[in-house]
Amino acid sequence: MRSARPIKTQRRHSLPGDTSQWQRLGLRRASQQARQSIVGSSWSALDRLLPGGGYPAHAVTEFLVETAGTGEFSLLLTCLGQRLSAHPDSRIGLVAPPRPLNAPALAAQGLDIRRLPLIAGGNDGECVWAIEQMARSGGFVGFVFWSDGLTNTALRKLQLAAENAACPIFVYRDLACAGQRSPAALRLAITRGDRGQRIEVRKCRGPAGARLDGLQPGPDRPWIFMPESSPATRGFETHAEACNDDGTVARSAFPPLAPR
Repeated sequence: MRSARPIKTQRRHSLPGDTSQWQRLGLRRASQQARQSIVGSSWSALDRLLPGGGYPAHAVTEFLVETAGTGEFSLLLTCLGQRLSAHPDSRIGLVAPPRPLNAPALAAQGLDIRRLPLIAGGNDGECVWAIEQMARSGGFVGFVFWSDGLTNTALRKLQLAAENAACPIFVYRDLACAGQRSPAALRLAITRGDRGQRIEVRKCRGPAGARLDGLQPGPDRPWIFMPESSPATRGFETHAEACNDDGTVARSAFPPLAPR
């Protein structure tokens, strides 16, 4: 009588113990496909709407804004403040803001303005390149970038920079850009409704199409509004002294960009 052969069991290969390293490269266990590192928005209603409960921590999030100045930047301020508080030695770069920023208003939101360097480039390509260099430095825990003219290639560079630096990059664009293809992990359309802001998930890693009505972060007081003809509307440094008395945010934290 033949003896029964032992049944061979399939060997399970284990992944490295430090899962954060290979997760940054997009590798995950099958059981963890729906999980992702997130950054809380500081708005509980919005966190319930977003897949995973917040913004993707190592990716690009696009805010597609119908009307500028209706609270879209205020929506992000508490989140930025929490990032700075959690990483005391790091900074968040503000790249190409469309209007001069009001330093006292930012400080009133709990933001350490000494850790919010302003970066202005001659064009979108220079700004993207600057973000890539700063992301490689390891001293930043996030970036906020304003641009309506980003190409798909530029957005891919930002996405790679966010993944490599393991920090979020938030991009503000006009709602008209919603019809363009984008590699961003999350795209949120912000429009104005009867009860406040309406936020719609246009793209995410998971089911999209969810909506949130009535969020009211308030008007964007961090801006200093000036006539469109004023040169200060084209950059912060020109009239930086008008933002606060001591000029703590008056000058860029970086020298002019060198040729690439």
